[in-house]
Amino acid sequence: MAITWNLKTLASKKGIYRAKELQRRIAEKTGVLVSLQNVCNLLNAKPQSVKLKTVEIICTTLECKMNDFCEITPGKFDNSKTRKLSFKNTPQSRRGKSDFPDPEDYG
Repeated sequence: MAITWNLKTLASKKGIYRAKELQRRIAEKTGVLVSLQNVCNLLNAKPQSVKLKTVEIICTTLECKMNDFCEITPGKFDNSKTRKLSFKNTPQSRRGKSDFPDPEDYG
């Protein structure tokens, strides 16, 4: 998947140029206090993951939709490298050292 993250651009269109300003506006509009570090991270770089609650807070604060600052388009994947995880694909070094004990040995 190709993900485009444009929160900084959207914030600047709304007259927000610093993370501290966005943090203050979030607190005013939603009553939620988000740490300044988290706001900086969201503004300055594409996050690896985002909670839907965070997206809701951003959308409420900036009066926008998610697709205004985050665009997700289909990506290309190399299917030849994708393997189903199973016992057969587990390397010998990662497999258990012994079999399960026979229940009749405890009879």
